[in-house]
Amino acid sequence: MAVALVLAGPLSVMSTVGATPVAESQSISVTENVDVWERSPLTLRTTSEGPTTVAAPQSFINVESAATGDLPLNKRTVTIHERNESINMSFEPRIGAGTRSLAGDEAQLLAVKLDEAPTTEGANTSDISSSLGDLFANNSNITTAELLDDAEGVGEIGAEGELNASYTPESGGVYGFVLVTVDEGDEGLSVSDGNVSVNGNVTVVGVEQAIVQDNASTVEPTQNPVTPGDNVTLDVDTEIEDENATHAVALVRRGELQRQSSTVTVSGELNESFSPDQITVDNSFDNVSGVATVGGNTSIEGINLSGNQSLPAIGLQGVFGMVVSEAESDADGDVIHASATVVSADSDANVTVQTLDSWPNGAYQYIHVAVGTESGTINSDTGTVALSPGGGPENGGGPDNGGGPPDSAAGTNATGNDDGNGAE
Repeated sequence: MAVALVLAGPLSVMSTVGATPVAESQSISVTENVDVWERSPLTLRTTSEGPTTVAAPQSFINVESAATGDLPLNKRTVTIHERNESINMSFEPRIGAGTRSLAGDEAQLLAVKLDEAPTTEGANTSDISSSLGDLFANNSNITTAELLDDAEGVGEIGAEGELNASYTPESGGVYGFVLVTVDEGDEGLSVSDGNVSVNGNVTVVGVEQAIVQDNASTVEPTQNPVTPGDNVTLDVDTEIEDENATHAVALVRRGELQRQSSTVTVSGELNESFSPDQITVDNSFDNVSGVATVGGNTSIEGINLSGNQSLPAIGLQGVFGMVVSEAESDADGDVIHASATVVSADSDANVTVQTLDSWPNGAYQYIHVAVGTESGTINSDTGTVALSPGGGPENGGGPDNGGGPPDSAAGTNATGNDDGNGAE
């Protein structure tokens, strides 16, 4: 499953079994009845924005053995969705993954909630894709599984190779979505008591993942604007009760992430001896100018941020991992201006993030995520704080300029400073 290797540890490569709607040379088998199209991580994407959204670098993957060149992963935003709100998804042709040959095929969408968030074991880039074999063998760590098919509007793939679907999660957590096509005459997937069964042959043609919060946190800077070099202190209130929480806050200069790119290269052969050492990540920027403060062995969404990470700068884990692992107070070259703090504290707490006196003036976006240490309940919020000389309002950093979410993930910021944040 070539493209999935950027997101997950390798799947066992076995001979292809049964008929597939895509070329056999582009699919592998994960169980006797389930094949996986190697381009499946490119085709299915969430399209709805949640309450916490961050612009992400343009991300690519290059699988050398398949001579793919740089294929866009089509993930330009990092989004945390809301429980009881629809998550809209689109399956359609993408660069490097044409889907028109699937027109007319019967489709089903499997939605699973992971019992535990992915970890950094293996390739340090875990994802729902890494456990497809376990999922269909009912050996994976999922708490719920739901099947969307004809009754939920997930039927045949359209004439142009497209399909739209939506799913409404009832609780926060990490969700995986697996779109399959069903061989003609077969029943396909079914779910009973959380167990997934396969009757006949199916092919996985799309995979996607989403993080869902249980509630929004309320985050306000205690001072806004702030002088470069001074701390940004955020007053955090959450809906997490009767337990402590892990708070993670990233502070990033607005407009900088979406101007960058992140390319994942998979080298060597893709077989049973595949090693995480075959994955390399090249970012368009040289370093992160900032400070990372991580207390103990704290983690956020299963990603241990106290150790070195080799994550592409995509997804929530990638953004936090990038800042924590690469932040340097004396960084130079083409840099991202960002700092991060990860700390265990009361569910309501003041969380401090450091800035550097070398940071440019302008608007900085903070991303706050809190996870209950016992329940795993997720709260999040985002907003902006202004940096200006002396903390004065002359750069647009008045007290009304920092508490709410930005106008858009990639839009022009309200401060008018030269932080380069223009709409793309």
